[in-house]
Amino acid sequence: MEKFYILDTCSFYSYCLKYLSIFTDKTLSLTEDSLTELYAAFNNNDNNIKIIIPSVIFIEIFDHYFNNEEFVNKFKYEVYTRIISDESNSKIAIIDIDEEILENLSYCYTDRINVDLHDKLIIATALKYQDKNTTLYTSDQRIKKIQRTNSLNIRIKD
Repeated sequence: MEKFYILDTCSFYSYCLKYLSIFTDKTLSLTEDSLTELYAAFNNNDNNIKIIIPSVIFIEIFDHYFNNEEFVNKFKYEVYTRIISDESNSKIAIIDIDEEILENLSYCYTDRINVDLHDKLIIATALKYQDKNTTLYTSDQRIKKIQRTNSLNIRIKD
């Protein structure tokens, strides 16, 4: 059975910090169990596991970090060259904002919780895959609160 692992920005930072030595200004926010699962997903040949990375994560990273040439070069090599553009690695997908994700945004709003648009887009992306065997890896309390408050059918692991 196929499994879908969706990353948010915090989980992506944690994975890159622990296994690629990128984002050294961050702290690990995922549990060791979750990090081990993600490592296995990124590094094994199990085509039953699909890793979904919402494109908005990269927009966030570019906005915060792409002002340092050394970082840009390391990121391009470690993330883009070694992980994402590896043609043998068909299990990783960067998901653009599409019509379904935009429609799913309506399920992500509440007047009681202040959540940034990029977090809502990550939730909306997870909703796109909710009918599959999907887990959203996040330690972001606002994402978890939106999921609980709006009773969204998303399995979350931190």
